[in-house]
Amino acid sequence: MLRLKSINELPQEEDGFRILIDEFWPENLSSKEVKVDLWLKEITPPTELEEWSGSDNLYYEKLEAGSIDELQRKKTLIKFIRETEKEKGTVTFLYSTIKSINELPV
Repeated sequence: MLRLKSINELPQEEDGFRILIDEFWPENLSSKEVKVDLWLKEITPPTELEEWSGSDNLYYEKLEAGSIDELQRKKTLIKFIRETEKEKGTVTFLYSTIKSINELPV
């Protein structure tokens, strides 16, 4: 199971493996306080998503012009997350700055 929760919510056993998906570490929080197992800023949603409108084809053109290596690296990260989910039962994505669940890349 994949879950999404604010890093400000208390850690719970049912969270399983906890992954922080923010580009920057949240201020005034230690990794022990929030029980972060892994920090994957590589899968932080791009800031362009906040500005993109669904009718803007320019975004798609920029995406297509992006690096194949970057896409392959993200595929590898997604594979790792799925394998961890199978092993641990649950993977919880933690956020502090993501404004919308629709911004998640997974």
